[in-house]
Amino acid sequence: MNKFIFTALLIGCLSAFVACANQEDEAFEVVTKMASIVGPGGSQEDHDYYIKHVTDNFNSLWGYPTVADCAADIEECIGDDTMDPPKKDSLKLDGDSGTITVTQTDYSPSGDVMKMSFQTGLVKEDGVWKLDSVTAGDDEIPTGTQLVPLELNEMVFLYDGSDANLKSGKFAFDIVNKGNQVHEAVLLHLKKEGPLMELMESMGPDGPDPEVIGFLGVKVPVIPGASAKMAVPELESGRYALICFLPDTSVPGEEQPPHFVLGMVSEFEVE
Repeated sequence: MNKFIFTALLIGCLSAFVACANQEDEAFEVVTKMASIVGPGGSQEDHDYYIKHVTDNFNSLWGYPTVADCAADIEECIGDDTMDPPKKDSLKLDGDSGTITVTQTDYSPSGDVMKMSFQTGLVKEDGVWKLDSVTAGDDEIPTGTQLVPLELNEMVFLYDGSDANLKSGKFAFDIVNKGNQVHEAVLLHLKKEGPLMELMESMGPDGPDPEVIGFLGVKVPVIPGASAKMAVPELESGRYALICFLPDTSVPGEEQPPHFVLGMVSEFEVE
């Protein structure tokens, strides 16, 4: 009798293991496919796949309240940037929800390689795994690096400009979004004298004039309530700025002003 009970339990455990493995395979397949899809130049089949595998919540991060709104402007909604192939060992499932870390390799305006990390949330709806949320992930911070707390809120960066670590230029930011909107932290080196907003006029479609403003990094998107650690290259003495270019989603319609126009910009100095 005990032999039959043991066999039944073993079969039950194996069935649960197989079901779990299948869930992981299905979810990972969706994330892998989604990472390769682009808007401009993408196929109709890929665009249809994208629409099927995102939620309203995911699209709202990019200014599209519903999946239908995204479908109506599909190329712009998806964008033209692909993600790096995801790694399955970062996938964590808990029933019909989960998270996975995805990365994107890009280049700064100065040509430096940038590796950005994102924590992506997944949900299973009607038997289909979908992307439901995304927020900036932690950068790799070298051991011994001091963290400078940085709070994001409407419409302000809050930190201690007299912090000795900040002043030294040897630090990383420990970011938390305590606001109600999605924010970003863009770190710039101000290489010329003059008011920041005047220097910003050097911004073109491809970014700032590198002789005027140096781009040093970005942490985006940081959703409300989320936190992320941002690596900062060792800074030489001079003027630096934090700025948020994301639109003010509290304003209805298409003409949503960027956060920096509303005051979400801050300068600090490194000695």
